Amino acid sequence: MPKNIYIICPPKKATGGPEALHQLGYILNTLGYNARMLYSKYKKDPVHPFYKNYNVPYVTRVKDSIDNVIIIPESMTNLIAKYPLSQKKVWWLSLDFYEMLMNSREKKKNWIRQLIVPFKHTEYRFEPNPTVSHWYQSQRTKEFLLTKKLDNEIAYLCDYVTELFFDNLPEAFTKEDIITYNPKKGLDKIEKYMTLLPQYTWKPLSGMSREEMRDTLRKAKLHIDFGYFPGRDKIPREALVSGVCLLTGRDGTSGFKEDLGIPEKYKLHENEMQPEKVIALINHLMNNYDEAFSEFLDFRTFVLNEKNSMIESTQKLFDKA
Repeated sequence: MPKNIYIICPPKKATGGPEALHQLGYILNTLGYNARMLYSKYKKDPVHPFYKNYNVPYVTRVKDSIDNVIIIPESMTNLIAKYPLSQKKVWWLSLDFYEMLMNSREKKKNWIRQLIVPFKHTEYRFEPNPTVSHWYQSQRTKEFLLTKKLDNEIAYLCDYVTELFFDNLPEAFTKEDIITYNPKKGLDKIEKYMTLLPQYTWKPLSGMSREEMRDTLRKAKLHIDFGYFPGRDKIPREALVSGVCLLTGRDGTSGFKEDLGIPEKYKLHENEMQPEKVIALINHLMNNYDEAFSEFLDFRTFVLNEKNSMIESTQKLFDKA
């Protein structure tokens, strides 16, 4: 059993990635390990209010040691070089943020730093390193990692829908003609249908508390997401738990049945998003909700079991550590 486990995380940030990292810390401590969050920047009270209930102790600095296991999200792989002695586990919660943030960090360096500090010592580009292992959250990322020459075998580890969405979860839902959407994703592809289908109530999932969002989803029949899926996005899974049908695009992980295992006819390629087809699908899902939602039950069951699956996967990964 490793003596110390540190999970690197940005402070006071509430997105799917930080939540997954806190869930891992919670599970590790429940299993009897010594896990702490390692916040990447100093801030007073760095724990976001959403994650205080996970009760994971935290530190803001760590001395490098062979006794340490350090878990690093793919967005912060520049920190690999900071801990040469520790065992590093890169958890790929997204694929796109790796390259995006690596390039962003390089652009922010001044010319003196670029000249003095070798590029390979500041960013990770899959250089040989036996102290680095990789975990993937999605099939899409697995296929990417299999194209790389790595020192250690890759392993699967996925997060889960937060307990809030399971609180007093009804066996049957009382649904209304509500369609939800994330205004931060693919809004330009959805707006026209709000005008074309005014008989439905369109609700953006923004400006809400988490409880309000849960309660809204429990009333909705359909969630539409035509945006890009960088990882196994949380809101579509929260919608499934809440008894909501899904209609999505195929960009990013949503194109992989392992990552979004809903019926293929409800995942549209860009060239399939003609108004007549989209309108027909929306009307079908809204007007035949009970029948339509039964088509989502297999993947919903998978999502309902994700926490138990994460506990089992975590136990196996650290039994080997």
